[in-house]
Amino acid sequence: MKKDVDLSCIRIGTEDDLADAMALASCLLDKTSPDLDFVTRQFSSDLLVAVLLTTAYGTRDKTLAEVLFFLVDPTWDDGRQILCFFSHETQAFQQKHAALWRNGLSRKMARVTDDDAAQAMVKRCYLQWKNAFAMGGGVDVIAKPPFSIAVFDQQAVAKALEMVSGLKDDKKSGVDRVLQNAQVNEGYRVVLDARQASARLEEAKARFENLVEPISRLQIDLVLAAAMAPEDFHITPILLLGDPGIGKTYLATQLGEALGVATEKISAGGAQGGFQFTGSHVSWSGARPGSIVTLLAEGRSASPVVVIDEVDKIGASAQYPVLPVLLDLLEPNTAKRFKDQFFDMEFDASRMIFILTANSLDGVPAALLSRVEVGGCQASCRLK
Repeated sequence: MKKDVDLSCIRIGTEDDLADAMALASCLLDKTSPDLDFVTRQFSSDLLVAVLLTTAYGTRDKTLAEVLFFLVDPTWDDGRQILCFFSHETQAFQQKHAALWRNGLSRKMARVTDDDAAQAMVKRCYLQWKNAFAMGGGVDVIAKPPFSIAVFDQQAVAKALEMVSGLKDDKKSGVDRVLQNAQVNEGYRVVLDARQASARLEEAKARFENLVEPISRLQIDLVLAAAMAPEDFHITPILLLGDPGIGKTYLATQLGEALGVATEKISAGGAQGGFQFTGSHVSWSGARPGSIVTLLAEGRSASPVVVIDEVDKIGASAQYPVLPVLLDLLEPNTAKRFKDQFFDMEFDASRMIFILTANSLDGVPAALLSRVEVGGCQASCRLK
């Protein structure tokens, strides 16, 4: 099997789609894990067929990397949610044979009622599939999915996990989940497909008439990014300027939805120093990881949207300044080695998309203005 395998061998939209998916699953799994018992092997095969069909009919990359990522996507709550998914999925099982097969699969999956057992079975499938895809010649694809860059260094994550394990319960509660998510897909995150993103933004112009100018600016950057390698992907931060009440913040958050990525909103005027971005050291009372590391760890994208509200109200605190942290984030060279203080861990935040808002240029630091494109937000579409 050649590298960069896509799923074009599955004839979607025909009655042959199920047979094609079964044949591909059999080809991938036949030579792996001979020690597996029949029940476990059949479970893995059935689950792979279901994921192959779902991916073949989906809108994401139709590759084995995407198939493997399906099992470790951070948006799943647990293994049980994955198994229950196929009972409700319809797009991939519209053909008669596939629909009947899916009904039988759903009954099998429903028998796995223990959450820990479901998680263990999904994990075992992941390891088997990863080995199978590597044997089939797709090892490079699995290590580095298409249009992706390494956001988290796995040695750094392992070191941070070791540190967290030694913390008191009140400080480590929930934070280990962030690091576990950072390990997903070996720390790689997918960069926006610039051409698809630009097309989605073109459609968004009709919905957000008062954002036509900044959307057009964003599209120009995306056109340039389409000609670049994923590691060179960069979008110039945009500052939305306009009177209070016209919906700048709301519309900025909707850009994330239009691009199909997660969005995080941070109030620069209300931020407690730079800690909201960087997290705070574990020695501090109430210390927590920052919002940037959490956003990148919990999503599949290297390019989520971060909306930084009211940058014209950035506090002037000399003790916990926001501006130096923000400037580091907006500068690609320093963002590549952005550091979360809680985990004492560097990671790559340079492909994130930053949308800033301000009522006027008064109060916006000159150093900040030098790093952004200023876009007007028309008042004609004032939100009610």
